[in-house]
Amino acid sequence: MALAAAAGNPVWVLCVTNGDQGGRPGEMGVDHSLDPEIRLEELRCACSEMGIAEPIFLGYRDSGMEGWGAPEGSLALADAEEVVGRMVEVIRRLRPAVIVTFDPGGIYGHPDHVRCSATATEAYRRAAAEPGGPIALYHQVMPRSRIAAMRVAMEEERRSSGDTAPPSEDDRRQQEAFERLARPDEEITTIVAIGDVLDRKLAALACHDSQMRGRRWDDPEVRSN
Repeated sequence: MALAAAAGNPVWVLCVTNGDQGGRPGEMGVDHSLDPEIRLEELRCACSEMGIAEPIFLGYRDSGMEGWGAPEGSLALADAEEVVGRMVEVIRRLRPAVIVTFDPGGIYGHPDHVRCSATATEAYRRAAAEPGGPIALYHQVMPRSRIAAMRVAMEEERRSSGDTAPPSEDDRRQQEAFERLARPDEEITTIVAIGDVLDRKLAALACHDSQMRGRRWDDPEVRSN
């Protein structure tokens, strides 16, 4: 997104949920809720750092991780036709040429990522059939060849942060899902080099403080790892 914006292209983020179930990551059987405005403001900050337009929010509640139980008003419980219809309306209004969403597995199986992939893909198909509709759809994926390096990086992050607690059930589920849902490298059609805008990306990631567990991607130590 930052690369496209730097090249002078209009870029928008359509955010489907408000992320309000991210208050206590990695724990089961507890209240995960947090003020939804926290995650919304973090996304506004990230979009600003990338030089793109203000995010567009559909306003569904976060469904939480698998096994938590989706709250009322969440994306997981929303009518799929309604979600697709609202996405198509935004596409018709903004007329993007390219749409990017999660792959069908949601990268690591998050229920909202999976639902976003399905509804955004269907919205693309419908809008692409109309005059002036988008011409390309990309699914963001985790290459299978990167899994081993990711595992090492996660373990190193735990050690360097002084986290001595054993991985939670959620952490173990997430790691297993990353490995199970990673795509074979031969299926990947496009890799985008972002070196020219890496600082913008790191600044945008640093905006998501509620998800960083006290770490910041703009920290030189983190960047060196």
